[in-house]
Amino acid sequence: MSITLQAPRSPNLAQLHASLGLNEEPAAHEEVPVLLPLSAQRQLAARWFEPRQGLRAVALIAPATGVPQRFYAALARWMAARGYAALTLDYAGLAASRDALAEGASMRDWMLRDLPLALRAVQARARDADLPVVWVGHSLGGHALPLQPGLEGVDAALCIGAQLPAFHRWPAGHRRWGARFFFQRYVPAWVRWTGRLPRWALGGGEDLPGAAALDWSRWGQLPDYYVSDPDMARHLCARDWQGVAHFWCVADDWVFGPEPAVQALVDAFQAAPGRAELRRLHPRDIGLRKLGHFAPFARQVGERLWPRLFDELESAVPRLRRRA
Repeated sequence: MSITLQAPRSPNLAQLHASLGLNEEPAAHEEVPVLLPLSAQRQLAARWFEPRQGLRAVALIAPATGVPQRFYAALARWMAARGYAALTLDYAGLAASRDALAEGASMRDWMLRDLPLALRAVQARARDADLPVVWVGHSLGGHALPLQPGLEGVDAALCIGAQLPAFHRWPAGHRRWGARFFFQRYVPAWVRWTGRLPRWALGGGEDLPGAAALDWSRWGQLPDYYVSDPDMARHLCARDWQGVAHFWCVADDWVFGPEPAVQALVDAFQAAPGRAELRRLHPRDIGLRKLGHFAPFARQVGERLWPRLFDELESAVPRLRRRA
């Protein structure tokens, strides 16, 4: 009996590489950490998410109270894949900017110093390439918008859960009493005991520096939040708004963003030549049972939600439909 020997066959290299993840295409974006200078000694930690091609706009993602920039990384990556160069940041005293605490870490500082610094970086990047500027704000990151110098140079804004959260804007009953207790008693008590508002007392995120927590407490008790504070009101720039702003109210966000508080922020732009519109979002609109204040920024939710939000904004702002 004869035996025929066969040479061993070469492995299917394409299949092998695919199984090992060796032939994956390079990411459609790159991430570049940067430092935004507060002074010669102190900086804010920030990060650029840059598209590798097809750049259409430059965006600032402005965080919520006590929320680190890493929470918005999934959105920033998605935006970069869509053609937006997106900048995220940590406010002074928080997360990677914790060392900037010595330069001040109040909410006033975050809105009047940190965010204008980041917006200038975004506008400079956009100016170099003749691109539109987009503001994406979550909660505080949205209600800081009327305070920004250079607001006339922002083409579009997309804000989620952004509001002017005076306690009386919660529905009458236990929710309003809860908001009042939070601002009047709960926050000041924690600051007295610990010098800050601990993250677990807030339900997550980062510890809030005492000065930031007390700003929040004080404004929440005023008739029109920070607008009722003369020192803040003199910084209002809402009348300069010339772009298109969509303020999304999430139907089940009763803890942080009830509709009357979102509407109050929209109303702050009434005298502006630009557009500011309240948009309503119900979880069932994207096939979910609940959303709340934070889920709209989660990747699993965003895959359903973000295309809808940006499709509507881009339809309203012709410059956003143009690719370089």
